[in-house]
Amino acid sequence: MKKILLLIMTLLLLTSCNLKKKEKEKIEYERDPLVYIEKLKNFTPRPKNKNNTVDNEEFNDLLDRFFKESYEDGFMHMHFSMDDYRSFGIEKPPVDLGEVKYALDEESFDYYAGILDELAKFDFDSLSYQQQIDYENIEYSNLETLADMCYYRYHFLLTSNNNAADDLFVTFSDYTFYDKESVDDYITCLKDIDRYLDDVMTYTADQAAAGYPLTNAWIDYTKELCDRSTSDPENSEFILSFDKRIATLDFLTDQEKEDYKAENKKIVLEEVVPAYKKLAKEVQKYRGKAKDDDYLLYKLDKNYAELQFMLAFSCNKSIDEIYADVEDAYSLLEAEFVSVYYDELSNNQFNAALNGEIDVLKLDHKGMLEYLRTHNGDYFPDLGDVEYEVSYLNPDTASNGVIAYYLHPLLDNLDQNIIRVNPNNHDDSYSVYGTLAHEGFPGHLYQSVYFYRTDPKPYRTCLGYSGYTEGWAVYATYYAFRSLGITDYASAALFYLDNYYFFMYSLIDMQIDYYGWSVDEVYNYFKENSVLASTFTKRNISNIVDYVVENQCSFCYYGSATNFFLMRDRAAKEMGNNFNIRDFNAQMLVNGPLPFAMMEQITDEYIASAQS
Repeated sequence: MKKILLLIMTLLLLTSCNLKKKEKEKIEYERDPLVYIEKLKNFTPRPKNKNNTVDNEEFNDLLDRFFKESYEDGFMHMHFSMDDYRSFGIEKPPVDLGEVKYALDEESFDYYAGILDELAKFDFDSLSYQQQIDYENIEYSNLETLADMCYYRYHFLLTSNNNAADDLFVTFSDYTFYDKESVDDYITCLKDIDRYLDDVMTYTADQAAAGYPLTNAWIDYTKELCDRSTSDPENSEFILSFDKRIATLDFLTDQEKEDYKAENKKIVLEEVVPAYKKLAKEVQKYRGKAKDDDYLLYKLDKNYAELQFMLAFSCNKSIDEIYADVEDAYSLLEAEFVSVYYDELSNNQFNAALNGEIDVLKLDHKGMLEYLRTHNGDYFPDLGDVEYEVSYLNPDTASNGVIAYYLHPLLDNLDQNIIRVNPNNHDDSYSVYGTLAHEGFPGHLYQSVYFYRTDPKPYRTCLGYSGYTEGWAVYATYYAFRSLGITDYASAALFYLDNYYFFMYSLIDMQIDYYGWSVDEVYNYFKENSVLASTFTKRNISNIVDYVVENQCSFCYYGSATNFFLMRDRAAKEMGNNFNIRDFNAQMLVNGPLPFAMMEQITDEYIASAQS
């Protein structure tokens, strides 16, 4: 997502485990995060045999079981991923929002550690090439999960960046009605909101008792969203959105629609609204108990800080290496930006784009997306026709922080691609174009469709790497600006103007949360090193620092784009005239989201194959 606080689905990630586990001998696994952090840091992809195309069927059975167990772990996770769960042989999990408890989920921890044990029983060299990728993908992901689970005490549910109450709005607004059963399930989950928020409040109280109360900033954010959602109950988003969607369902009679609308409204007014009012009151208990600075990552635990940046960047390099890469990328972006002023044509085109005078930038959202879909052939493989729709958020309830976001398709309906757009947003047209490129073509939607068309194993939908997916979307947007039909200098300058602050935030986040810099040190750094130095004030930098402290790692994944640029530059240098940007980008897409340690190996293989 771009210019939107990352909507981490707390109810999907932190709920207690309902996994239908295979009976096996009880094994006590290490609960020390350093064990798993060290394994992540030392993770090196093994040599793979691209000529081996014969699958090990027992390994495929493990992947299928992992897939099913993952979706049997939580109702909402399953519902948002597939229409007909029965067709996948999945047992429907309890229809609720799950439970949250302030403790290490021992059962889940042993499950993920046990999967690593099961992987280790296979002879890696005997697996097919694709299975070798699958093996290491699960291995790396489970190491990430185990390391982070050990730090459960730092998992907050009511921050500005990860807020359970906020997530519920998004979850229920984007909930799709497939049939009458799914409508009934929605109602059941809606009735569970008050219980779920009670769990969240108990979790928060236990966390505070352990020495980690909410900060004033998080309290303010939570109270504001609760007040906003309860100030006009009759026009709650839970009512307006539901009524609008129910009216379109052709599998319900008119009477059934009216009955559901009445039931939904009754639950919202009598249960949901009071639950949000209660939460707004409860969070006030913690006011003044903690400061934002108390939760700087390096202050909590330097190893935890390192892990969070590794997770955000999907990268197991040292933070020093990551920082240097982002710093270099930021400098190169600025150099490209400055170049526009030394070429008259580029400068004129750049200014025309800023003023919305280029024809493409005068189009509406669908028009821009269609242009992007059909004008990236010089840089990306052609997907041909792609089914997608532009859906507008409710202007009365849409958050100002949202420009647009992409909803991934269902596993059994890969043509259902939806980009949700905020009609209240009035950004400059070049920025809207950049956002739609990021969310649509050649960003998230394009990457998702391309990968799904390779017919990947279903389990791949259970794992994700935000560093890869967000990094790709930023990297791809660089070329989307090049597809405007203007000079490379002008397009690079537009890309910089639309994205520079994200790279800034990546740097500042590491400076503050890992290295422990002061506001003065950050201010002096950018005054000395940025071409925009004259535009920065102490207050401006201080505001960015405050945001970074309150929303740690929320924009670090933009720095992940540097990995794609670095791999591209290395391939171009080593391959010379044999390098083709479209072929290179295809290699970055064909294996789907992976940690960058594995993407580096894929780049090595691509370079070697072209040179042989």
